[in-house]
Amino acid sequence: MKKAHRVLWPLLCLILILSLTLYPAPLTATAATSTPPSTSPSYPLGPNLSQFPPGYNPLTGLTVSDPSWLELPAVLVSLSNFPPSVRPQTGLSFASQVYEIYITEGMTRFLAVFYGEPPQSLPTPPELRPRTDPLRITGPVLGNRIWWDQNSDGLQQPWEAGLGGVEIHLLDPQGKIVQTALSDGNGFYAFTPPTGAQYRLHIQIPNGFSLTQANAGDDSIDSDADPRTGQTELITFQQTNLTLDFGLLWNSPPSTSGTNAKPGLSGIEQPQDSGLAGVRSGREAYVPIANTFPNGCLVAASKSADVNLRICRNVFGTNPQDINSAGLSVSQLRTLAEANRNPQSPPNYSGNTFDPLPPPGGQAANQINIFYAYLNQARWIYDPVAQAYWRYQDFGTESQVGTFAPATDRLTNRPLLFENIAILFVEHTARRPTIIDLNMGPGSKGRAIVFRNGQVYTNLIWSMVGEDYEKTTGLARPVRLRYPDGRPFPLAPGQTWFHIATPSSTLRQEAQPDTWKFRFYPPSGAK
Repeated sequence: MKKAHRVLWPLLCLILILSLTLYPAPLTATAATSTPPSTSPSYPLGPNLSQFPPGYNPLTGLTVSDPSWLELPAVLVSLSNFPPSVRPQTGLSFASQVYEIYITEGMTRFLAVFYGEPPQSLPTPPELRPRTDPLRITGPVLGNRIWWDQNSDGLQQPWEAGLGGVEIHLLDPQGKIVQTALSDGNGFYAFTPPTGAQYRLHIQIPNGFSLTQANAGDDSIDSDADPRTGQTELITFQQTNLTLDFGLLWNSPPSTSGTNAKPGLSGIEQPQDSGLAGVRSGREAYVPIANTFPNGCLVAASKSADVNLRICRNVFGTNPQDINSAGLSVSQLRTLAEANRNPQSPPNYSGNTFDPLPPPGGQAANQINIFYAYLNQARWIYDPVAQAYWRYQDFGTESQVGTFAPATDRLTNRPLLFENIAILFVEHTARRPTIIDLNMGPGSKGRAIVFRNGQVYTNLIWSMVGEDYEKTTGLARPVRLRYPDGRPFPLAPGQTWFHIATPSSTLRQEAQPDTWKFRFYPPSGAK
């Protein structure tokens, strides 16, 4: 199975150009401010920057909406995970990478890396109620995704948002409804009807929307419903088919002429925040990670005097009673990136390889139970239609231990999905009971485990060992994932969540063979 809206888009760029030439459509106000790449690369991409075509993010292996962001250094933001009232965090669904780091006393904190794609608000029609759980299905599947066609070209771009709560009907050849499905917050839906039969799909178009043009390009990324009827052609269902997509247009597209401008479509709910909220103090453990993003800007709510961390922007709260009051807007994020830009040394965050095809050697891994502490637990659950892991978070209270709910992004109200989950086993040194150093400096390496496409790969290493680029330039690059013999391990195109573990932490298989449990053990001397 392939993730149509992210993975196969690069192969269709040429078709996109031809379709726009033959059927020009005016761009909405949300279109990219510069032209996306027109090359059609073949996966795998990487590991070196020269192996990523222009306009592709070397931290995700995906094309971006506005290539000018790739010319700016990364902005790293310290986001709180405690107290639980800080949740849901803002902007995590737009971060290329997130590092979850133990900060003592059972707590973790997130270091989110924003590069290539800025966070943005994605308002939702209030009458739509998205499905709130991942699809956990086996056997042949029929479906894929409903998306907002922001540039009206009839083709899914990696940055175009899914639309949740949209109802899809599975019809028999006579038009009778056989099954009904709802899309989740990121637009994914699916049916599992009997094979060997013929069906049509019909979309219930929400108020204020209309269908985009049908069959504008390759079937894996275009819209498949006739705009007049809302129905697809008759399909003979024999095996999994994840090419049935529905592109929707807002008839009154929202205005984003300003970074924090409000959408203009009547009746659309506004997200809770217009920027990144819940910024927290910098930690010593950030140092080796931040150093791998030369010229990058680290944003935090100050730091202790004995923490050796360079912060380019201190952010303080405006309300001592509201932990989410410490934040910054998207326009401020861009300003910080531009201020740290060095034209003589453009960003090079390459080093990893991306390939939609999972490599051999994996074991089934559809659920990962994460245990940092009694009141700090999480889960990752794989969705085979989205081809990504949903993050689940506990409630962090004594009365609700062991109760989990899908984590969402406060900016979008949509579930957090990550294509890659990596566990890096790193030596932790407690310099003081509340200050931890990570041994992730230049030349270091250690054991790594990666989850992708519902599989786990346990025999890997993470590496900061200098390669040709480091030796030639003297500059660092972000952590690289390798096989023991030094070959790059291919990540799935998309975002990566890193759990930074101590060497004594464990991963074991649960009673269900596709379920795994990660248990974090604090370093000696830490609270």
